[in-house]
Amino acid sequence: MPIKLLNMGQAHEIEIRSRLPNLVCAVDGREVSIAEAQALSRDCSFITVDGQHYQVWRALDGDMVWVHIAGRVFTIELANPSANANLSDETENDICADMPGLVVELHSSVGATIAAGDPLVTIESMKMQIVLNAPRAGVIDQIHHQPNTTFDKGAVLVSLKPSSVQS
Repeated sequence: MPIKLLNMGQAHEIEIRSRLPNLVCAVDGREVSIAEAQALSRDCSFITVDGQHYQVWRALDGDMVWVHIAGRVFTIELANPSANANLSDETENDICADMPGLVVELHSSVGATIAAGDPLVTIESMKMQIVLNAPRAGVIDQIHHQPNTTFDKGAVLVSLKPSSVQS
């Protein structure tokens, strides 16, 4: 399933085709090969895109990532963040990712009561960090991946259960 991103307000579809040895993805149907040559810091890397070498800086700003590459600055955000978390309705108990990645941060713990929209987990995929929010109120039943662990496309990241009703 393609990831829908907005770059400067323009919609694009990204589909990951392979991750090893390099990231190969289709950007609006055009295949692109990306390799990180050297990470200088968390926010700066040297990358190779289709054989061309670039130094890239990135900065998070909420759900948006600012990217500086080849003298140009881009803003990138998910077109519909909740769609990328497989949150189909208010009874959904499993929060899944539509892309492979790495768990960066957990925002809550098992047994915690959460409200709709509360941040649950920050993931990183394709050098972008994305916060997955609770689709509904409930209690965190299970956390399936801890920080600094990777997951595959479709993996369950967090499971919810209904809040117990007090009478």
